[in-house]
Amino acid sequence: MHFRGPANRQPREMAMPRLPDPPHADTTAVHGGIQRSQFDETAEALYLTSGYVYGTAEEAAEAFDGVRDRYIYSRYGNPTVQMFIDRLCAIEGAEAGEATASGMSAVFTALLALLRTGDRLVGSRALFGSCAHICTHILPRYGIE
Repeated sequence: MHFRGPANRQPREMAMPRLPDPPHADTTAVHGGIQRSQFDETAEALYLTSGYVYGTAEEAAEAFDGVRDRYIYSRYGNPTVQMFIDRLCAIEGAEAGEATASGMSAVFTALLALLRTGDRLVGSRALFGSCAHICTHILPRYGIE
C-alpha cells in the first residue's frame, strides 16, 4: 500500500452549499413583492378597478362576509396595494404590513392600535387640524380622553 501526503492528514469537512446573496436594497425596492399576472409583465400591473366580478350572488355574499378571501372593493384592498405592502415588507424585513388610503387613515389606525377605552391621550394644541379633530371628537366615542 502506498500513501501519499502527510501522515496526520485529517479528512476534509464537506463544504455546505453557499446560499445566494440576498438581493441588494435597490433591487428589493424595485422588484420586491411583485406578483405577476398570467401575462408575465416585466413590472407590476396597476389594477385600476373599484369592484370585482363574482360567479354567483352567494359567492359575492361570502366574499363580503369574509368567508371567502377575495378582493371586494379597491378602497379596502386590491392587487396593486398588496404588491406595495409586500414590497415595503421586503424592504423593511417585516412579516406583515398595512396600507391606508390616506395619511389621516394611517394616523387614526395607529392611534386605535395603541389606545384603549379609559386611556388618556395628551397632545399639543398645535396639532394638525384633522389630527386635533380625531383626538377631540372621534376618540372620545371609544372612551378615550
